[in-house]
Amino acid sequence: MVEKAGKARVSVEQVQDAIRRLRKDGEELLKRVREETGRLLSKDSRKAAQDLVNQARKLTTDLQKRAEEAIRKIEKRGQQAIEAIEKEAQKRIEPIASRLNIPSRDEVEKLKKRVSNIEKRLEELAQANRAA
Repeated sequence: MVEKAGKARVSVEQVQDAIRRLRKDGEELLKRVREETGRLLSKDSRKAAQDLVNQARKLTTDLQKRAEEAIRKIEKRGQQAIEAIEKEAQKRIEPIASRLNIPSRDEVEKLKKRVSNIEKRLEELAQANRAA
């Protein structure tokens, strides 16, 4: 169980690292493209190239946002899966504990309260006997 959660976490970290590398590589590529186009193209062509660079930046930002949203969804689904497994395990353990005659947490709490009330009554009776 814990292993699967750990593996999911590792893959999320790998996705984040991949996104960082892609962004860095993309920025480096854009820088090189800008330098090369500046040397090779006319003024109109430079504007068109700059527009392409701006579109590439927007695409990079959009991809990063999508990846981050995907990571959040994966983490949420992982947490939901863990909760569902824990619920199912509890459902399956309760009948076994019942058959083994092991009290549930609620039963133990009720017994604690009853014992506490009995102790309180005994203390009251003992004080009444001392006073009489």
